Amino acid sequence: MADFDFSGTILSLKERGRTKDRWLKHRLETLLPAIMDKHQMDVWVIIGREYHEDPIMETLFPAAVDSSRRLTIFAFFLNQDKTVSRYVLHANPAFAPYYERVWKPGGEDQWECLGRIIRERSPRQIGVNTSSHYSFCDGLTHTFYEKLIDAVGSEFAANVVSAQSVALDWLQIRSEEELIAYPTIAETARCLAQEALSNKVIHPGITTTTDVVDWIRQRVSDLGILPSFYPTVDVVRKDGDRLEGVIIVPGDIVHIDFGIHYLGLATDTQQLAYVLRAGEREVPEGLQAAMRTAIRFEDILAENFVEGRTGNEIFTASMQQANAEGIQPMIYSHPIGNHCHAAGPLIGMYDRQEEIPVRGELALQNNTCYAMEFNIRQYIPEWDQEISLYMEEPVSYIHNKLHYLAKRQTAFYVIR
Repeated sequence: MADFDFSGTILSLKERGRTKDRWLKHRLETLLPAIMDKHQMDVWVIIGREYHEDPIMETLFPAAVDSSRRLTIFAFFLNQDKTVSRYVLHANPAFAPYYERVWKPGGEDQWECLGRIIRERSPRQIGVNTSSHYSFCDGLTHTFYEKLIDAVGSEFAANVVSAQSVALDWLQIRSEEELIAYPTIAETARCLAQEALSNKVIHPGITTTTDVVDWIRQRVSDLGILPSFYPTVDVVRKDGDRLEGVIIVPGDIVHIDFGIHYLGLATDTQQLAYVLRAGEREVPEGLQAAMRTAIRFEDILAENFVEGRTGNEIFTASMQQANAEGIQPMIYSHPIGNHCHAAGPLIGMYDRQEEIPVRGELALQNNTCYAMEFNIRQYIPEWDQEISLYMEEPVSYIHNKLHYLAKRQTAFYVIR
């Protein structure tokens, strides 16, 4: 197969910075006010320390800022006209024009400045990043919590509450510009996975699954981007399921789990290839039938993405419909966004095929993205055994409709 050409897809570092800064400004001006108003959060305070950052911090930094540089404090105030005043308590000029720098070193320290601007507003709720259930929303350390309470004083200490709902929406809801760009990012990852599952990389009887992992990691590095997690490659063969570290041979199903992190957005996809045996011209019918079952189940799962349904409701409805059609599935789908396993509703878990407390109770919202991750189990006559096919497709949910972010795999790639 011909090499995929990513020259027009991967931007220079300068252009990446410009793009991310444009997205940040748009998100701060449009999404942030809507989210704070939705949850009636008067103030949202995010505090980060160099080398021990709050997970939200990286989503707020302009391109020219790469860490909290000792201490950075953001304070967002919801105004009566439903706009948001965006303050940063740091001396770095690179924070402008995204935030107003309200702390002037020398007159008061950052904590005194924070206490002053909060007392001037007399907020009913001061949201901070604490959460029992979501790591993304639990970035405030105990030390800084105590300093915050001391800074706001006894008059406002009781008004400090968890900003979990605000943080979750900030992370999971994508802007219009991000949703336009996400398909290109997801398609880049899919093309890389397809390239890895080809004769360009795999020489049956010689190449190991580890070789394929090493190849795709190097390929991503050469393109100047990052993987969103350490990729895995395994094979399913007669009398062998998900074997890693083995030589790939004719008759194998080769499975890759892979994603990239680019422009602040993560992807997660699983793709499948079949290695033809001597004399075979196509994938055995039993495997093709299993793929058709997997695609049918993918349709069922997609149909159950309905705005307002919780992750648990999507899971239960999909499982019931699949079982009624004689399909044996497992569902462990999750949001994608700034992180690979991102903020938002869980739809099952690999080791918990049931409704998930708390994280499965979040509702599906528009302008959010997911990795539809699942497997189906089916009997293969040619092998006289049942096997599982593991698949995963990145999708978006926009205007009450599910959209595939990349070209959907509906048939095995073929390795000769």
